[in-house]
Amino acid sequence: MVRRTNRRRIARGRNYKTTRPRNARTNSRTTRTNTSRSWNKTRKTNYSFKPWTPSEIKTLRKIFRDTPTKDVAKKMGRTVSSIQGKAGDLGLRKTASYMKKMRKGWF
Repeated sequence: MVRRTNRRRIARGRNYKTTRPRNARTNSRTTRTNTSRSWNKTRKTNYSFKPWTPSEIKTLRKIFRDTPTKDVAKKMGRTVSSIQGKAGDLGLRKTASYMKKMRKGWF
């Protein structure tokens, strides 16, 4: 069986048996320098999410169970996915009566 690293070498057109072993010493001219991706270290992450305030969490706990998620998002000025994510984090679920009502409306 060919090791995973050897599969990559074969795919690049190299013979896996003629490549040097990992522990072999090499000349400084043939040694590859470790070129790390400097853009990854200096890149700023611009997350544009709005942090949740305690009052927003309290409101979400009150209205999430019996209100459609789309309406909750409009009321709170957030996206539907952010509402769903925070509700999941808080362990909130829709009530059985709400789900029954929604299913009845779908058919």
